[in-house]
Amino acid sequence: MFTLLSVILFAGCEREYVFREGNETLSFSTDTVAFDTIFTSVGSTTQNLRVYNPVQEDMMIEAIELAGGDNSDFLMNVNGTAGSMVYDVPLRGNDSLFVFVEVNINPTSENAPFVVTDSLLVYTRTRIYTIQLMAYGQNVIPLRKETLKTTTFTKDKPYLIYDWVVVDSAETLTIEPGAKLHFHKDASLLVFGSLQVKGTLEEPVTFTSDRLDEWYEDKTGQWGYIQLMPDSKDHIIENATIRNSTMGLVVDSVGYKPDAKPLYLRNVVIEHVASQGLIAQHSAIEASNSVFGNCGSASVALTLGGSYNFYHCTIANYFTFNYRSTPALLISNYFVDANDMEQFFSLDAANFYNCIISGRNSNEVKFDFQSDEDMKLDELINVSFDHSLVQIDEDQQENYSAFFDEGVLFNEHPGFVDVIKYDYQLDSLSVARDAGSVNIAKEFPEDAMGASRIDDEAPDMGAFERIDEF
Repeated sequence: MFTLLSVILFAGCEREYVFREGNETLSFSTDTVAFDTIFTSVGSTTQNLRVYNPVQEDMMIEAIELAGGDNSDFLMNVNGTAGSMVYDVPLRGNDSLFVFVEVNINPTSENAPFVVTDSLLVYTRTRIYTIQLMAYGQNVIPLRKETLKTTTFTKDKPYLIYDWVVVDSAETLTIEPGAKLHFHKDASLLVFGSLQVKGTLEEPVTFTSDRLDEWYEDKTGQWGYIQLMPDSKDHIIENATIRNSTMGLVVDSVGYKPDAKPLYLRNVVIEHVASQGLIAQHSAIEASNSVFGNCGSASVALTLGGSYNFYHCTIANYFTFNYRSTPALLISNYFVDANDMEQFFSLDAANFYNCIISGRNSNEVKFDFQSDEDMKLDELINVSFDHSLVQIDEDQQENYSAFFDEGVLFNEHPGFVDVIKYDYQLDSLSVARDAGSVNIAKEFPEDAMGASRIDDEAPDMGAFERIDEF
């Protein structure tokens, strides 16, 4: 009884609208609602427009309309009412309302991005207000649960991958300069054959998510991963960026058999990854001029043995989105099987030449090795840091002192330009400047941006050579 009476009293006290006459003035949060590039046939995120009544008196907006009507690529919702035109929208004095806008663009025959426009018309009794709507459309090549034979991806249109794409065994996927692969949530690329990524400095290849809004640029976990499967072979990835994924590049038993070629990573950036950036097990990898940064777990994890050589690489983990307990670089040689037994593997090489290993934590390197009674650990493990900057705790530095060769800098700040903006170039006062091995630099005379390493006194550590402009 009391509850019912309270409801009646409350309803009776609700203020009625008192609509004003005369000049009706509105203001708006923006004069243009703009969207980043939208893939055709894929809905956008929602943008909003706020409509303000700046005076004390209530008013009635006669209508809010999409100028393109039902044929518009844009969709509108006003206070919960969707449609191309909404009539009789009340707006209290000194209050505001939201108009939510989305866009869904139909495919065309164009390769390049194209502009889609419309207008939002707001009618009062005395005025008509116009708000511009604008989006860039991009046609794509959609792929969903596809098993590929030998084929080539070009830069003509982006590729939009749902669920998974598989490169079949004995087949080759070649990706040409400038190609862009966008992955929907949880989608992955699985390679049983060969992956040949042939980007250039001018036209790198991009693997990223299908969320193109600026806010998502550095967000992790938006798609799955790239996995090179056991017995796949002849992989080269050069001048490419892998970002915004759950895991970056997963390398499983690749290139480690006799006469097999290692996976080559040249001028590769792996960043903004929810867990491991590069995770390899029982594989062979040669990486040069590459950056592994901003990962929720290890930027580089080398597990179950193998053979790994890193030249002029920057492994830098300044991840800020949550707490990270795993170091930037993890190296191990064993796992515990289903019977709770440790299985050991030989680590033939884990060599780091002219590299930087750094991050937000006090220790950014973890060695995790085991051996059985029949074989000594030093017979299983071969690790070397040569002319590299290494952020490591004193215990590991002492226990594994044989790993550290000439020219190693311990626990020095690398002096990156701006880790907040993920800029791992060196500033003018960096201790890593001119601290690399000349002999190694002669094998890799240009840095990740094409600058010469051998024109000054000595090469810098890491993927980037500092070039002062006078």
